[in-house]
Amino acid sequence: MGEIIPLDEKNAEELHELLVVSWADTYRGILPDSIINAASTVWHSAETLRRQMKSRVVLFAGYREDGRLLGMVRAAKVEDGIVRIFQLYVLPGNQRKGIGTKLMDYSVAYFPEATRFVLDVSVGNERGISFYEKYGFKFSGVSTLKIEKEEIQNLEGSLER
Repeated sequence: MGEIIPLDEKNAEELHELLVVSWADTYRGILPDSIINAASTVWHSAETLRRQMKSRVVLFAGYREDGRLLGMVRAAKVEDGIVRIFQLYVLPGNQRKGIGTKLMDYSVAYFPEATRFVLDVSVGNERGISFYEKYGFKFSGVSTLKIEKEEIQNLEGSLER
């Protein structure tokens, strides 16, 4: 049986490995390879993760089973009553086993004062969209994220409680 654990700087290498695999699996064919490579080498580098993990206002949590990190979530309060889910990933082969739901449940419980949870999901990430809709998120708009010369279309989702 697995458990949800807090993640900190000592977990950065393991989290980096999880994100490299999960990101490539999620976004290959949706985003250009240049963006997937930037995510792997810059955004999700162990050094970047360690720097982000030093902030005590950001929740980093993982799902560990049999000694392996199988999933992760990163969230933070962004305004009074509003929490943003920045990332939620589960390794391929471990999806559709309830791990994502456990990570979301943990995030919701971690921020008891929150009345609204918000997130962005890339257009084309059908597995992610489906997961969040089943969890109760409603999508109400589209935003554009510009990274160098690329534009990524994201659905804007929210969950009220």
